[in-house]
Amino acid sequence: MHILEKHKLLLGIFLLSFIGGFFRFYNLNWGSPYFFHPDERNIASSVASINFPNQMNPHFFAYGSFPIYLIYVTSLVLDLFLKSQDLFMQAIVISRFYSSILSLSLIPSVFFVGTKLYNRKVGLLAAAFCTFSVGFIQFAHFGTFEMWLTFLGVWFFYFSLRLVKNLNLKNIVIAGVVFGLLLSTKISSLPLFILPVITIILNLLSRIKIRKMHLLLLKIFLKTLILIFVSLIIFAAFSPYVFLDFKSFLSSMQYESSVVLGTLPVFYTGEFFNSIPILFQFTKIYPFLLNPILTIIFIPSFLYLCFKGIKTKNPQYLILNTFYLILFLPQAFLFAKWTRYIVPTLPFMYLIIAIFLEKFISKKILSIMLISVVFAGSYFITAFINQDTRAEASLWAKENIPAKSIVLSEVYDMGIVPFNQYLQNISLFNFYDLDQIPNTMLPELNDRLAKSYYIILPSQRILKTRLINKNKFPVGNKFYKDLLNGTLGFKKIYETHCDLFCKIIYLGDPVFSFEETTSVFDRPPVFIFKKI
Repeated sequence: MHILEKHKLLLGIFLLSFIGGFFRFYNLNWGSPYFFHPDERNIASSVASINFPNQMNPHFFAYGSFPIYLIYVTSLVLDLFLKSQDLFMQAIVISRFYSSILSLSLIPSVFFVGTKLYNRKVGLLAAAFCTFSVGFIQFAHFGTFEMWLTFLGVWFFYFSLRLVKNLNLKNIVIAGVVFGLLLSTKISSLPLFILPVITIILNLLSRIKIRKMHLLLLKIFLKTLILIFVSLIIFAAFSPYVFLDFKSFLSSMQYESSVVLGTLPVFYTGEFFNSIPILFQFTKIYPFLLNPILTIIFIPSFLYLCFKGIKTKNPQYLILNTFYLILFLPQAFLFAKWTRYIVPTLPFMYLIIAIFLEKFISKKILSIMLISVVFAGSYFITAFINQDTRAEASLWAKENIPAKSIVLSEVYDMGIVPFNQYLQNISLFNFYDLDQIPNTMLPELNDRLAKSYYIILPSQRILKTRLINKNKFPVGNKFYKDLLNGTLGFKKIYETHCDLFCKIIYLGDPVFSFEETTSVFDRPPVFIFKKI
């Protein structure tokens, strides 16, 4: 590479990383001191419960132990310089810091992989998409483990891909280590093991004649066994209580699988009834995480790579598409189709799109990139520049609702907490159970409505699911319709304002456009009703 070209490339990556860093690290303390995200709170509680060396069981198996232990060790190091009385809050901030670091690290990582996979232009373009990725900016601000999974997934893909050309012990061990860390971050990464097995087979097929089938099978078995052995060592080292407290781990996995498969009804999966796999992700999730234009472009990009891989017999293109499918399909067909499940697919979508654009639409790349910048900026302003919607609504309530007014609100929503300091008589009602036991709940609800002067909905969570699923929630559907149209005797006096940036990122409707977790944690609309 010419020295001047190399310097330009390094400058480009530096600028992207600088911009990406600003998007990712700005306002990492959002939501303080309430910290509304339930997964963050669960992780922080697990970290706070650890006490080396006496108590190292995280007692939390929905996620893996590797990030939990690293967050805990980091908190110990910080305590040497800065004593913290609030371990819970410290754990949340540290976990968000790690998410931001890993999200930022994806920019040079994807550039590197894209360069090795295709060329420097594709690598730079994919890195630029990562920089202005709404999904990566959002999850950089969440102290959850999606960024861990995504970062490790990119490098697992790269080291698995290397096995096609060089099946030496070093590459197998590195792939095994990364896979072990993935499993230690989330056990649901297990299907990804398919990829290195495929690349091992491709390597051996290119070197061993078919007639020596017994030798081929033996080599595949031995290489795969090494990979499994290394992965298990790493997994056991960072997730020891999967084995030491197997009963709790098994119980947690049974619960989590029941929830995501829909066999155990829980209050937070109501939006997924009647959702169509794949279509749901491409209409309710990807247009938010990627932006609508990139979502559309991805479809011909994926098909092009399939065609190019078959035509040129270049396994790299087919392996890239295959890895995307391994990540996407197992999540797409679950009953629970949360946004976080498909965040790890984004780097591979950006690589696939970048290859297609570089080949066919190179003259339109700047326009497409500008669209990505607009959506990223709109989300960033809406979620992290503007005041938190729950804090904003609570301040409005302070000025407009008498402190001793009787207020009715919803259960299981941390968004009501900021109101507690200003309103003295807030009672919570379980609207989730209205359709399960209406004969018991309706008389109590009617009594609460008769006594209440205000109703506060801290988010769209119950309202949305009840309005879009009339057949599943007929009683809840009627209640929220009657509340909105005034039949209940209440009038809407406050709704979170949706400005131009909000309208861009949520396509004009922050309630119904996307899957609810795209906004319910960081920017939920708040509604307040007053008795007429």
